Amino acid sequence: MPPKRSALLAVSLAGLVATSAVLAPARPTPAAAPPIQLVETVPVESDLGNPALPAAAQVWVEMIDGAKRSVDLEHFYLSHWPGEPTGPVLDALGRAAKRGVRVRLMLDARMHDTYPQPTDSLGGLPGVQVRLLDMRKVSGGGVQHAKYFVVDGEQVFVGSQNLDWRALKHIHELGVRARDARIAGLFTRVFESDWQVATPVRGAAPETPAAAGPATLPPLPIRLVQTPGDTVAVWPSFSPRGHIPDASLWDLDAIVRLLDGARSEAVVQLLTYGLGRANERDSTLDEALRRAAGRGVRVRLIVSDWEADNARIGDLQRLSLVPNLEVKLSTVPEWSGGYIPFARVDHCKYLVVDTLWTWVGTSNWEPDYFYTSRNAALTLRNRPLARQARAIFETGWRSPTAQPLRAHEKYPPKVHRETPPPGKTVYGK
Repeated sequence: MPPKRSALLAVSLAGLVATSAVLAPARPTPAAAPPIQLVETVPVESDLGNPALPAAAQVWVEMIDGAKRSVDLEHFYLSHWPGEPTGPVLDALGRAAKRGVRVRLMLDARMHDTYPQPTDSLGGLPGVQVRLLDMRKVSGGGVQHAKYFVVDGEQVFVGSQNLDWRALKHIHELGVRARDARIAGLFTRVFESDWQVATPVRGAAPETPAAAGPATLPPLPIRLVQTPGDTVAVWPSFSPRGHIPDASLWDLDAIVRLLDGARSEAVVQLLTYGLGRANERDSTLDEALRRAAGRGVRVRLIVSDWEADNARIGDLQRLSLVPNLEVKLSTVPEWSGGYIPFARVDHCKYLVVDTLWTWVGTSNWEPDYFYTSRNAALTLRNRPLARQARAIFETGWRSPTAQPLRAHEKYPPKVHRETPPPGKTVYGK
């Protein structure tokens, strides 16, 4: 979700380690948390999501505050607004650096031009290193679109949440917290590879040598005991092809395998869907969805109403004509506190198959996310986790703000304004 330049949102982080605003309203976290947890952001003033899941704003602070040695973050961009949930997260990073934890942050080079001030302010703190990754140097195109961080080489968070105040309060998001050194080790391997070709920001602190990720893959799947008698099997996956720890871990292949194995049902929620542009078109996912529907699997997709922005909506409309396949466009109502640019949207990226398999990732379902952009995901085989994710989908599917896609209608564009629509004010002004 690439926002435009906005002086409104690119604010200074002076006083970063001072006490920040109170976190978003509490959501329950189990006393003895299992090794794999789904973690959600539900937009305030909406009825979306699964209230049984912990909130990302709380989980992120907890993970960072628990760090003893290192916090490595690879994100698309950083955007902060005073008094919003990124404040406690950034404060936690400042506290970690102050107690001797090595903090490294890597962002997309081109998006840094959109939000330079928060990044540069954070990079000026002692003990914090910031680098910018230009994926054109790695894959010849695309962006650094992954959204994950690794703590102490022992646990990882990956999901749709950008390092953005809106992603912790005003956007519907889904991620996974994984407490396992083998999973974290694979993400560390990707991080270290990207870190070596990334460029330090101006005025960056001296480099701290870091240990490389594991030289060999752990046996997959990685099996973890959630509770007595309940085991989850985990498969990490990454993009772009050719720049991942092993060819068997390509994210696009992981999704296709799930769809091709579906027996009764597949539900998907995404920000965008399409086959790509001009000579970059690729029908791999489209064909997998059609194959599933063709053998009698009930396939349903919720895609954000931001799809109306692009001609790719034609790809989605043609897909919706397939028997056994339904598509709805979701809308998140505006917030009562004011208009927020590039917010109030379903930004989740997940797939649930047969209420047993769950894929949660950072990729929108368009070709460049898999072929040229850095992305990451986890596939989980566990029925209770799949039920939790499917509950999110069913709530969204039943919402009155989710409407069936009309295959032959010309939709007006969803306008993303830096200035408010007539009669409205931008939040924060």
